[in-house]
Amino acid sequence: MASASALASRSSVTAELLAAAYEEGTVDWLKSVRRKIHENPELQFEEFDTSQLIRDELEKMGIPYEWPLATTGVVGTLGSGKPPIVALRADMDALPIQVNKTISLNLVLLMYNMYQ
Repeated sequence: MASASALASRSSVTAELLAAAYEEGTVDWLKSVRRKIHENPELQFEEFDTSQLIRDELEKMGIPYEWPLATTGVVGTLGSGKPPIVALRADMDALPIQVNKTISLNLVLLMYNMYQ
């Protein structure tokens, strides 16, 4: 069972994360990063621009990271390294697909209008 101080620390971290999520500009920032990644899809082990984007964003936030891992991989580290420890993982490669330019443009416009 967790101690009272450990529980208080967890609730403090949760409150801090929730507060950051509601800060003005957070949603716009997330949308801009997502758009940059989706505008430049890169295949597995070729995610050089995506990896650079992630490293740039981590540097802006002052988050230390290890790079390169498996050619383009990035591992950012937050916290003290003491329990509780949580690991998050995300793929950053795109799937190879054949693109019908007419349909693709219409889909891009539709998605753009949905997220405005």
